[in-house]
Amino acid sequence: MTEIFLIIDKDAAVEQTAARLRATLAQRPASALLVTAGAGEDADYIAKVSALAPIAQEHDCAVLLDNRPDLVKKAGADGVHMSGGAKALREAVESLKPDYIVGTGDIGSRHEAMVRGELEVDYLMFGDRDEPELDGREMADWWAETFEIPSVFFVPPHTEAPLAPVGSEFVALLEADWERAAALVGEPQ
Repeated sequence: MTEIFLIIDKDAAVEQTAARLRATLAQRPASALLVTAGAGEDADYIAKVSALAPIAQEHDCAVLLDNRPDLVKKAGADGVHMSGGAKALREAVESLKPDYIVGTGDIGSRHEAMVRGELEVDYLMFGDRDEPELDGREMADWWAETFEIPSVFFVPPHTEAPLAPVGSEFVALLEADWERAAALVGEPQ
């Protein structure tokens, strides 16, 4: 069964996201919630995480920070999603593992995926949140078929349903597509 990986809209109001998160998790389970940072101050980001984390964690949904390994413990998050280079990823792994989740994304090639996969990460996300027209499904399926580290396929926004079958263990959906999760990946079993 493909699991759901939720990504919040960095520009959405926290109250709106909290309501949408409650409704989504009441309908189907999700394994992870990536809280995007946006352009605010650290205190604003921690406040956003503090408002959303209890909702997600109450449903056994891990809360991940966006490229901020330094704030994971302070924010009460379960880990971090890193989209920078290998050096930043290695530093996050060294500072957070084994107690916290460290995943990575924005991977441009199979070689880059293999290099990052050797760094003891918990998952690799394929597809690009900044350039969603670049479809990472082929690489996500290749990774899932070839390696043991879980693969996350970032679904470009407004993708037409259904996606199934998907070879990846996880499907990442932007907040605008959360209500279409069942249509995109099927009902939970």
